[in-house]
Amino acid sequence: MQVIPSKMGRGLQKSLLSALAVARPLALVAGALALSSAAMAFQIAPMGSAFESKLTNETEDSLADVAGRLGVLIKGRVHEEITQIAMGCPVEPANLAQDTTCSIRDLPFVTPYVIYGVRWNDLPPFKLLPDEGNCTYLGKSCIVGQTIRFSTQPLCWYCLFKDAEKKAQIKPIVGCSKAPGTFHGNVMTRSHFGDLQFLHAMASEEGVHPGATRAKVLDWLEFAWKVSSREIKPDTFLRDIDNATLKEHFGCTQWRVSDLYILGHQDKLLPYLHHVAFGSVLHTVQDSFAGAHSSREATPPGGVCKDTAFAQPRRIVELHTYGAQDGGLHDEQDTRDAMTRVSAADKWPDAVEATRNLARFYDDRAKWTDVQPYMQCLFELADERKDSSPGEPYRRR
Repeated sequence: MQVIPSKMGRGLQKSLLSALAVARPLALVAGALALSSAAMAFQIAPMGSAFESKLTNETEDSLADVAGRLGVLIKGRVHEEITQIAMGCPVEPANLAQDTTCSIRDLPFVTPYVIYGVRWNDLPPFKLLPDEGNCTYLGKSCIVGQTIRFSTQPLCWYCLFKDAEKKAQIKPIVGCSKAPGTFHGNVMTRSHFGDLQFLHAMASEEGVHPGATRAKVLDWLEFAWKVSSREIKPDTFLRDIDNATLKEHFGCTQWRVSDLYILGHQDKLLPYLHHVAFGSVLHTVQDSFAGAHSSREATPPGGVCKDTAFAQPRRIVELHTYGAQDGGLHDEQDTRDAMTRVSAADKWPDAVEATRNLARFYDDRAKWTDVQPYMQCLFELADERKDSSPGEPYRRR
């Protein structure tokens, strides 16, 4: 389970707070530099934890070097920071915009397995079919026999991403669909540009009714939560799970739950799969509060979510789609600057508040039936809603 300060011994809690006191000034400087950088290039996800570096035998410096050669930027640890704050990293809402202490790598308030899961939606591991390895960039080809991550095959990963970005302008990128006029994609390209955009609380294409996308998002969250609560076992075949969205998008595969989440590392990560799944739940929920992912009403309706004590968040007006968005404009909405812009002296940003509440459910080992009312409330639609589009502020010109 995650480490929550109220449950720590006093000595450990004191030492952690002392370490943070030393780190805080450095973090403030680093945060100021990061926020002043112009996000003009495509941004990959942030580098992972020390645990991930050891797992993949890739250091942060080596991956940053490759990213530099590719001319891409490294994202800030926004999802990681939101999760650390929600699970006990000591920072006050009033100071959040300037205080980046909780964005430091490898803080102890969340297990590295949850952080791995928080990053999974952006960087899911995948394999290619034998005829899909011909994507080349800077003279490198994909090794189709190896599980692909940015950390293990960064040039291949980036090439596949940019190739999918172009293809998505022409035809839909899908997995199980056999419809004519489609491209077959992998989990990574499908999640960013294709039929799995619900992993990011987004629609798969323009013109989709928000109710249809909401249903897919909630189906996904039901599945992921049931894995995190161990209601669904790691060796379960995805095709056998009674979930309409899982059957539509993964029913044609021979994958087990563990193949989806921890492909290539089943031997090391299997005992912690529930933590990984919980992290993936948090990513989807956190994304739903980013402006380029969804548009929400300006103010919450008031009151609390049904069958909970939690305040009802702003309702969703539109769930956007990525295909016709400007990548730079999209990425600007995924920064900590955008996240903290809506914070107040006495109130957490919505993404932090939702994560705090879900962490309470997780700490109590709540089953899906207990969590479902709150999840439905997080994705409640406004009375005035719109079909999916890139969103005018984020449309590629």
